[in-house]
Amino acid sequence: MRPAEPLITPESSYYNYEPSKTARDYWLYPLCAGDFTYQPGYHLERASYDSWLLEVILSGSAEIETEGRSFQARAGDAVLLDCHKPHGYQSAEGWRALWVHFDGLSARGYADMIARRGPVLDHPGTGEARQCIQRLYEMLADPSPDKETEMTLLLTQALTALCRPMEQEKQDSRQTALNAIIAQLNQHPGREPSISEMARQASMSEYHFIRVFSQIIGVTPRQYIIASRMSHARYLLAHTDWTVSAIAAQVGYASESMFCLTFKKTQGLTPTAYRTGREEKT
Repeated sequence: MRPAEPLITPESSYYNYEPSKTARDYWLYPLCAGDFTYQPGYHLERASYDSWLLEVILSGSAEIETEGRSFQARAGDAVLLDCHKPHGYQSAEGWRALWVHFDGLSARGYADMIARRGPVLDHPGTGEARQCIQRLYEMLADPSPDKETEMTLLLTQALTALCRPMEQEKQDSRQTALNAIIAQLNQHPGREPSISEMARQASMSEYHFIRVFSQIIGVTPRQYIIASRMSHARYLLAHTDWTVSAIAAQVGYASESMFCLTFKKTQGLTPTAYRTGREEKT
């Protein structure tokens, strides 16, 4: 979509996104993302906006205003704004930025951790955050339920990169271990490894693994497994003619009734109603 605001160049674009109920209940999720070039003299001032804003300045510079203070952001900096509070940004020279508005269960926790350094960040993790926002922006151009987990992971990765202390090695190794575990959970939704098994794989105690997983990913391992299973189940309901019983077994439920109960609780409707609704739209 092309922005209609004055002093934003015509080649700028953005995409909105409507997250699923699962995302709203459990995950971080994007609401919109864009690649904007702001012309000299651009100015925006808002009392509030119901989300957080993460952006990376690609060129130029901008003055960021929040909580009665002003901060200068230059090319290479990341900016994180709590848009629930009065805020604004402007520039005499103009700037270009990749940005994403986001929300979710752990959004405030991430924002509070990052905000200790202020809203403008000259941080080694900015490059990684930029890559994640770029990928999110590209995915929102062609969204689908199948991509929602990946978008959540990208947003989590971007924020985690900006949370890291300067001595990153230890944190990086944890992220690498969690990424491997998450990849296995997504590839094999019918299997549920024990906490002790995942903790051993990550070289952590069980207590420490649960704490680190929840802190970095934003949900507990159990919540993530359920969300991953429901995402896979939605895909099978929409794209196959498998019975509900077969889908339940494929995503790790020995009991069809337990699968249906969990699906309705997390998705807001039964598997059959979900499939019927999808068929009516096609």
